[in-house]
Amino acid sequence: MSSRSRIEWTETTWNPTTGCDRISAGCDNCYALALAKRLKAMGSAKYQADGDPRTSGPGFGVTVHDDVVTAPLRWRAPRVVFVNSMSDLFHARVPAEFVARVFEVMAATPQHTYQVLTKRATRLRRLAPDLPWPGERVDGSVGRGPRRRRPGRGAAAGTGGGAVPVV
Repeated sequence: MSSRSRIEWTETTWNPTTGCDRISAGCDNCYALALAKRLKAMGSAKYQADGDPRTSGPGFGVTVHDDVVTAPLRWRAPRVVFVNSMSDLFHARVPAEFVARVFEVMAATPQHTYQVLTKRATRLRRLAPDLPWPGERVDGSVGRGPRRRRPGRGAAAGTGGGAVPVV
């Protein structure tokens, strides 16, 4: 988790899960896979689980981090938060109950704007009806609520006060 992100379209990152598996050509140049390998070599605790070498890599095994799920509850000032910059929250190995806990924290902190990106839209659609607060649609294809953009932000930034699934 970072208090200031170098990603230009967000303010901070929150990684309740780390690790992933390549599932499409869009994953070929995954920055997170390369960064996880470096973080593992540096001894970072969150990046010690290795993934399948055919689809993942060193330090990039899918791992849930219970110890950081509640972090946004302690952030007083509003933030734009990129959820899982180092993973995909809707990966098949992330338990549905854990995804629900992440969404519960997002629902409990409406002062923040959450950005949730996924390449696993099918699982997002399957879980969304069961999530405590499924978020707002940004691209017109996923989520609930009107299509809106926050002034001065790109489409990925979504709206204040909730989760923004972007596929």
